[in-house]
Amino acid sequence: MAHTKVIRRARLVRRRGKKAWKRAMWLALWIGLGAVIAHPPGTASAETSTSAQSDGAQQYAFLMSGLRATGTSPSSYLIHDWTQLNASFLNEAQLTALGAQVVQELGIADVQTQATQLANETYWRAAGVWPGGTRAEVILTSFPGATSGAGDGQPETVMTVTASSSNLTEGQFSSQYDQVERTVASVNGTPQMSAYIAGFKPSEVSEAEADGMAIAALRAVGAGVVEGIRTPLETSLSGYSARVPVYVLSGDHRRVNMQVAVHDDSFRRGTDVYVGSPLVIATY
Repeated sequence: MAHTKVIRRARLVRRRGKKAWKRAMWLALWIGLGAVIAHPPGTASAETSTSAQSDGAQQYAFLMSGLRATGTSPSSYLIHDWTQLNASFLNEAQLTALGAQVVQELGIADVQTQATQLANETYWRAAGVWPGGTRAEVILTSFPGATSGAGDGQPETVMTVTASSSNLTEGQFSSQYDQVERTVASVNGTPQMSAYIAGFKPSEVSEAEADGMAIAALRAVGAGVVEGIRTPLETSLSGYSARVPVYVLSGDHRRVNMQVAVHDDSFRRGTDVYVGSPLVIATY
């Protein structure tokens, strides 16, 4: 079951990414620090394996504990939710009405929207701002099922909500995290939250040093390495800690709720570090 959901989500993410890039290059709103994908999040189940609700303040403390252990300074954050809202194919008018409700619930200002109706997909996007210089985005995509070639052949409507900012404070992160989670629940969605805090080290590190930084971050929250990759330019490790209630399952059904990615940033002559929970769902 978990493996099926992994494949299904991976296909939807790839499909949505292609459409959005062609229409609005919406991925550029997430983060512009590179083009390396996090070590395959598709190896973990897209479905949280616990019904416990996460908490913004708890997630902030969890992520900051890991980031501080790497010796880097926090520079930005991203909050993300991916949710299957229903098992129906919605037309443009229906998706627009749903999107307007979500935007109102979130309180996004200066909103720019776009919508497209195709035979095998309905697409709606809104981008705007929250206080504190936060970019907020809502994307709704609906598929008719077997004729679309998406997912497992069933109709469905999925939503992503993303908030990103370089103005990191505990209060702002916590309140926005909780607000996204509440909004998803308000439209009868089951929140599948993820978030990361990014840091920067003004010097390049060796592969061994990057590995040590990632392991230190995991140990700081009581986690050990579950899986990961190590290369001269990138180290990405994931682990599990009992300190937060939400987790996903790795390919071999082990729990994962923290990912640490250490990446060479030759443009700035330094090192980027991302500490995410349960995974770093973004490009870097």
